[in-house]
Amino acid sequence: MFTVLVVVQAILAIFLVAIVLVNVGKGSEVGAVFTGSQAIFGGAGPGTFLNKVTALLAILFFANSLLLTYLSVQKRKASLMERAPVAVHPQKEKSLPTPPPLPVPPRSQ
Repeated sequence: MFTVLVVVQAILAIFLVAIVLVNVGKGSEVGAVFTGSQAIFGGAGPGTFLNKVTALLAILFFANSLLLTYLSVQKRKASLMERAPVAVHPQKEKSLPTPPPLPVPPRSQ
């Protein structure tokens, strides 16, 4: 499933780039520079077919990105129930044997 979603993500990215490159911006006409602000910023009319397809592809791209992120995190996260607890037995430190006390020479008086 993850591989299929990665392939879908790549296809969506290619289509999104292609549709954005095909789209014509609102202020790209030469005559828009010399007319009023209405022509520069465009009308408030309904969007074109390309604008709607661009918005749909962008929404699908982001939704697929979020789904891929969620699945990636779930794949990496290990459940406590799946992992058996590992018993750690601390090893006792072996201490070196203490040497016998040194003989003390008798004090001469």
